[in-house]
Order: sequence, then structure tokens, then C-alpha cells
Amino acid sequence: MLANTSPRQQLDDPAGEMLAGRTSTYPAALLQHHVPPYDASQREELPDYEEPAPSYGREAHEAPVHTYYLRAPDKKSLMVVPYGPSSSGSFKITSRSPRPFSKKPEMEVWRTVRASLPTTDDEYIAGIWFDTDGPLPWCPRARFVRQDPTEGKQLFKMEARNFSDWTISVQGTLYTWLLEAKPFSLVLRQNGRQDAVARFNFSIHGLSATGGAEVGDLTIYRDRLSQDRAGMDVILCGLVTALLQFKKMGRHYKNEPGAVPERAASLPEERVPLHRTAVAQFWSYQQG
Repeated sequence: MLANTSPRQQLDDPAGEMLAGRTSTYPAALLQHHVPPYDASQREELPDYEEPAPSYGREAHEAPVHTYYLRAPDKKSLMVVPYGPSSSGSFKITSRSPRPFSKKPEMEVWRTVRASLPTTDDEYIAGIWFDTDGPLPWCPRARFVRQDPTEGKQLFKMEARNFSDWTISVQGTLYTWLLEAKPFSLVLRQNGRQDAVARFNFSIHGLSATGGAEVGDLTIYRDRLSQDRAGMDVILCGLVTALLQFKKMGRHYKNEPGAVPERAASLPEERVPLHRTAVAQFWSYQQG
């Protein structure tokens, strides 16, 4: 039995014969591990990728970038004033009654350092028009032309297919100002995303405010759209377009006392889906 096990051990474990002091008849290639030398010239270059978009953590996104309150000195103008210092400054929105064949905008948006400064010292931002001759099916449509100091005029188009939510295209990306209830507010979101870019809460006076009363407060959060002055202008122009259209339709939204959370405290994820039945339930209050 011992004589039969020795040759089998040589076949199964040739390295064991070397350890036993015997000479193996197997080639040296089977007893060595040949690793080819590393050639740096044969290394494949990785393809160039576009620079990744900036990512913001949840805490950074929830912190308001800008907070404003909107006041109505009279029925044809609005003042947008920041809470504390703001790189965007204050804004003034003036409106006029539409006239046939008039090429002048129905609304004009100005940036001002102080509300007391005369119009000649204000910086013109954009003109806003409502389009009545649009394609079928008909729905409220508007456009505004922003005056960029370096790139010249920029055209933005808006529409509200359900007469409540206003959609705007910004460099191929769709954003929508959504009308929400409990409390009544307008929330700007990029289509397909839940994070809010901006939130406007109507005050207890709402669109009926006059004599300097507060129309509501606007909170803007960190987003690609809010990271520069151009995006801030687009946000503001889109908001006032929706507000004026509601006012023209007789929809003077406002909130009951205590319905609006503390100023700048509402977070983007605190979204209450708008049900059209819910709006109808509050409509009797809005007419009061």
C-alpha cells in the first residue's frame, strides 16, 4: 500500500517533492508564478467627464438664501423688500392697464437700493406682457423680457394650462409655480422634483392689500436657479406674473390669521398637495 501512495503524491503535489529533498521532473514554469512587469505606457487613459454639478446637502438646501416681504403701496404697484441685507436689493413692480395696440409692457420690474430713490436711479430689470392670442386650447399665457447687462435681452415664456399653476422654461429646464392650500401659497419647483426653490405665502390681506399693507412673504432656497442675480430676477418675474393674473381674474387669495407659519420657517419638504376641492372650500372665505 505504501508503494502505491508515493507516485500519486508526486502527481498531486509536485512542490511537496521539493520540500522532501527530491528532484521533481516537472518543468520549472509549473513551480513558479510568472507576473508580467508593469508597463506604464500601456495604461489606458480615462475619458474626460463633465464637471459634476454642485450638490447641496439637505441642511444647506433648507436654509433660506433670501427672504422678502411684498407690500402694496397702491393698486398698481408692489414693493419687494428683503429681511435684512440682501445682494439682490429691493424691487419695485409697476403695472398699467392694457391698451389696444400698445407695445408697452403691462408690468415693469425695477431694482432699487432704497424705495425712496427716484425712478431714474432704479435699474430696469424686465417688462411683462400677457398674451391673449395664443395657440389652442386657450389658457393664460405671458412672457417677460429680461434686460441682461452683458447678454442683452432674454425672453422667457410662461403658461398656466389649468389656470392656476404657471410653468416657465429656463434654459430648457421647466419650473412651475404651484398654487397650494392650507395655507394659500405659491411654491416654485423644478418639474419632477420635490424640493422647493421658492415659497410665497399670502398674508391675511393677500391680493387685496393696499396702502402699504403686506401682500405676503417670499422665501428663496438654495438651488441652481437662485445662485445668481439672473435666476433671482426670473423667480421674481414669474411670481408677480402669477399674482397679477390671479388679481385680474378676481381671485384675491389670502390666509386666515395664524394660518401662515412663522416667517422664513417653512421648509421645502413641508408640501401640502393642492386639491382643487380644497380651494373651492376656501373660496367663500376668499370672497369675504
